[in-house]
Amino acid sequence: MRVSENQVFNLMDTNGRRSDVINAIQSYISVLKEVTVNSNDKWGNMPKSLSQYKFFKKALMLSPDVFERHTPFDKLEGEINKHNNLKKAITENNMNYILSSAEEYEDIYKKFDSGIEDRARHLTSNLVKLGFADEKRNISDAGELLINPSKIEKDELEELLPIDETNLIYLRQLLKLRIFSNDRERFYSPFAMALYMLLTRNRVSENVFFEIVQGCSPYSVIHDLESYLDAYKEGDIVDNYKVEIPTEIINENNKINRELFEKTFTNKKSTRQVDKYWNFYEALISFYTEKTQVALDSLLDVYEENKDTLCKAFGRGHNIFNNRKGNRPSPEKFLKLHTKIFTNNINVYLYKEFAKSKQIDQIKEYSDTTKRVFKATGIISFDNGYAELANKELCYCIFDSDYLKNKCFGNITEELDGYYETYEDYEEGTGSYFCKVSSLSKIFDYSKDDILKRLNEISEKFGGESVANIPDLIVANRKKEFCAFINKNYPAEKVKTILGMFSDRTKDKQIKELVSPDASVPTIYEYIVGIAWYYFSGQKIDLLKSYNLTLSADFEPLVHAGGGQGDIVDYEEDKVIMLEATLMNTNSQKRGEWEPVLRHSVNLKVEEDENGLGRDVTTFFIADNFDTNTINIWKAIASVPMQSSIDRNKFTDNVIIMPIDSNELALLMDRNSEYNAIIKKIRLLFEEDKVKFDMNWRKRFINELYIKE
Repeated sequence: MRVSENQVFNLMDTNGRRSDVINAIQSYISVLKEVTVNSNDKWGNMPKSLSQYKFFKKALMLSPDVFERHTPFDKLEGEINKHNNLKKAITENNMNYILSSAEEYEDIYKKFDSGIEDRARHLTSNLVKLGFADEKRNISDAGELLINPSKIEKDELEELLPIDETNLIYLRQLLKLRIFSNDRERFYSPFAMALYMLLTRNRVSENVFFEIVQGCSPYSVIHDLESYLDAYKEGDIVDNYKVEIPTEIINENNKINRELFEKTFTNKKSTRQVDKYWNFYEALISFYTEKTQVALDSLLDVYEENKDTLCKAFGRGHNIFNNRKGNRPSPEKFLKLHTKIFTNNINVYLYKEFAKSKQIDQIKEYSDTTKRVFKATGIISFDNGYAELANKELCYCIFDSDYLKNKCFGNITEELDGYYETYEDYEEGTGSYFCKVSSLSKIFDYSKDDILKRLNEISEKFGGESVANIPDLIVANRKKEFCAFINKNYPAEKVKTILGMFSDRTKDKQIKELVSPDASVPTIYEYIVGIAWYYFSGQKIDLLKSYNLTLSADFEPLVHAGGGQGDIVDYEEDKVIMLEATLMNTNSQKRGEWEPVLRHSVNLKVEEDENGLGRDVTTFFIADNFDTNTINIWKAIASVPMQSSIDRNKFTDNVIIMPIDSNELALLMDRNSEYNAIIKKIRLLFEEDKVKFDMNWRKRFINELYIKE
């Protein structure tokens, strides 16, 4: 990624930004693969390719709650539907017809790139920024791994980190992420800065943390990073920001006209805000000129009425004037309190503060996405307004602070690294270092001796415990922390309340505020269903281990991890419980859930049959409501042999899938003393109607039919 001087980098394009960043990236890369790789189609726009159009269309279908307004797409679809030949060509991907008809449908083709194809490029640019695809939207090796995280190969150090495969993929990519200057020489590594800061400062306020991480760039000049971090105070990041004063105002110390003011002090989001700026400016100039009590009172009235807007625009988010509301000091005292404003060229001073305020505002705005992406690593905790490393002792041993310090800033042609020599080697194309799969040991360039040294340090940190036992100790401690987290943040009554909210999709925003703005509502549903089941079990199941969700370091849900498994699978001594949770309505359930739920249930049952532990396997299909066919089909399946989708030669029977709705699950939370008994009753219910099933029933019938004929 390259930036210009004074440009703030961002990890998600503003045209496609959303709160569930990790879910968005997971969705976009899956859709990109579907419309390019799976369809054998190159990324491009009309009339050469339909891939960008198809990408946007599928993105809408995947996240209708996110893309609520898509007027250009709706209008285009209406135009296409008026032309049967064009509609048929698009449906059948007949590019020969589409190309040959470019002149006939010229006006329609132009509309593809207005709010549709351009949006597809914006949305997929987020994959490029993290190395999951190159600029031509070819999916990289790192991107393929994100699609199939179970295929990841961990090194010895990675095995020790209590994070899942998706967490690790983001950790690797962020450690390689660089922001380059326009000349492609100098670079800045924001995640290296973040890790170095937390390794050497332990705990940092979020505001300071993101001002530094987001505010630095390849153009930053920091001679001594250690001293810089020690001395840093909130807001310092823009002190050295170079502000170019417009020539029209630089020689003006008097009031400028409104036309020039609006041209100089712009706000792209709202012209009404500029009106407030102007009223403040007029009052400020009047007081500066007259220095009377009347002019001061008028200035403070305007300021107090529009304080939030003005402090954001001219105060870097802080108060411009420090006097209490309604307090009216004398002009003389007020002038002494604010000498910086009134002893300089007021137009120049105001413009500098405006430019610096805009810069700090942009840093804060883009930090929102950066924070969500950093959360995906699972190693940085953001709690109570502070940033700190989770599992500090482990991180101190695994991550080399000297390496990170040297990689915060640099010049690529001066690096002594065998993996790359130029900017192009580093991040252009799927063959680049950034797009390739690299383990932590490779990223840090650890030798075998380096790894052994760090493993020994980790062993010492854990009281001389064998390295082989350390993952279990870390997992046990993490489980204890998770249980404490649930008890504190999700008491049973709160969980019941949230469960009852999912049936009303107008409460989606409220649900995200209560649980996590970083996850989609379906992901949150899985998360809450798991907690409800945890209470139903009497808080005995290992929920953290059972989740097939990617969580943040603070145990917040981020995204469903995928991998062809059930949503929640709990392995107990005498039984295995799988929970499949969905918010799909009854009609969508038939299309989207019947096959995967059955496949997961059958494969799990076959797996348990083979391991010979004699554990009963029961699946619970949890949703807000069901149609009658769903209920009856799940009941009927228990009476017929089912074939594994992994090995077609393997069969199992008595596959039990019990539908439970959200309200029923909430009621079960109060029946924890009957947990085992209720599950046994459910199994008996399914076995009552079970009969010996003839696998050859169809063949025998056909044979008899032919024989009779």
